[in-house]
Amino acid sequence: MNVTITESKFIKVLHTYLNMSFEGFDDIYYDWAQYNCGMGVCCDPYAIGFVLPKNNYDDYLFKLVDGNNYDDDGDYPANIKGDLPEPCYNRPDVEDENFDVIILSEDMSERLNDFFNDINVWKEPLLSIINNVFNTNAKDLIYFTS
Repeated sequence: MNVTITESKFIKVLHTYLNMSFEGFDDIYYDWAQYNCGMGVCCDPYAIGFVLPKNNYDDYLFKLVDGNNYDDDGDYPANIKGDLPEPCYNRPDVEDENFDVIILSEDMSERLNDFFNDINVWKEPLLSIINNVFNTNAKDLIYFTS
């Protein structure tokens, strides 16, 4: 028997799964992500980290990044590695159009793959949920596996 589920119903199912699997999903807080810049931990002006309420500030469930400038290794120009970059003095703006890519944590990607199997099934609905719940404007979603 084939089961057909509409995208809107799947979005509801996926959102329910996220709230059950990641306690506090709808209450995630965010701030500038951090990276090791060679002089300790530095603010990453090209990445916003989203953290579950009970997790440590650097235990990101996912990041919203500037797809043109973000570097996952933190290989940024010297002016970003020195003093605190200007944007880091302010709260990040998740509605900024430059922040257009979601990068999932390994844990989140593995759980979604284990439960829903194919990324092609859950990628667009997850992107829609994140954009709607957190008022982001992400256009793409990527993840890394080990």
